Amino acid sequence: MGVIVPNQLYTAQDLLGGFNPWDPMGFTLSRDFAIYREFATDGGPVPTSLAVRAAQAAHDAAIADALRIFLKTVQRPLVGVMGGHSLPRDHKAYKAIAHLARDLAREHFLLVTGGGPGVMEAAHLGVAFSSFESVGPLDEAIGLISAVPRAPLLDDLFTDTWTIKEEKLGAIDGARKWLKAALDARGKAPEILPVSLAIPTWLYGAEPTMPFATHYAKYFQNSLREEALVNNSRAGIVYGRGGGGTMREIYQDVERNYYAKSLDEVTPMIFFDPDKYWELDPLMGEAGATSPSINVKPTIRPILILGLGSDKRPTKEVEACLDQKLLFTTDHAAIVKALRGHEKKSQQNLTFALAAEPLKIGTLKMNRR
Repeated sequence: MGVIVPNQLYTAQDLLGGFNPWDPMGFTLSRDFAIYREFATDGGPVPTSLAVRAAQAAHDAAIADALRIFLKTVQRPLVGVMGGHSLPRDHKAYKAIAHLARDLAREHFLLVTGGGPGVMEAAHLGVAFSSFESVGPLDEAIGLISAVPRAPLLDDLFTDTWTIKEEKLGAIDGARKWLKAALDARGKAPEILPVSLAIPTWLYGAEPTMPFATHYAKYFQNSLREEALVNNSRAGIVYGRGGGGTMREIYQDVERNYYAKSLDEVTPMIFFDPDKYWELDPLMGEAGATSPSINVKPTIRPILILGLGSDKRPTKEVEACLDQKLLFTTDHAAIVKALRGHEKKSQQNLTFALAAEPLKIGTLKMNRR
């Protein structure tokens, strides 16, 4: 098939075209999966030839340019929603994220995620139903989609000849059912969805693509995707529960805030979970965590106080800034207030970034101390 260089961002229809909801192998028939299979065949993150690497680089450069054009056109404060792919659809944290995303979309924020299942899907689902005056249609969609609560694990799918391993056929059919439930819920949303942005990657290409975003900036290189996610989320980032990938995004955000040139450029970091996932130590049993959580609260604030105070800023000013921008809360009004307070500066910074002038001094200082 070869890598095709796009001239615009993808849509759900672009990626999911060919999917057959009634065929047990229907998940593998989509364009998205075909590209993933070719990506894996060509060496995955380590391409087998310079020609493949060049073609993927040309594709990703085109996506980056299309993303820049999209953000310049939309001109809305961009808020990232980060979190794990394994959060089940029937978990109360999934519903909480969807409700928050609905409210943020109604406040005219543009939401961006990594485009996968779990927390990411919940955010786009909330946006998809945000044009309804009542939360009822969203709750109905959550009930519908929860019939298939989890996306199956789709690792190590291929034989040496790049066919699906026989022992993985059940998981492939599970992915079909997961995606069919999502499309059934999508059918309950308005035909023209409210705008939201997903930035996924074919590095995790076996993960099902959820159909609730309006625009998909899908990359081959995950490093470019992570940079786009954190750097473009300039109005703030909401962190739902997650694992190692979410932790990487958190501390990537911490690093950027650590080197902020001024306190008004510190980007809000909002840790959101109804069970205080980010504030409690995990309860461990013999078979693993009986109550999973990751307590980041004791570390992030001291790190930021150290970095932001390094230019002889008064500690009281740094503390006051973090009181406004480093939140562990599920209070929607408090979250909107924090994001709104950073909106003007975030739009200025996004304008500079889209003009290829992204915070030059702050970036140059990173990793230099």
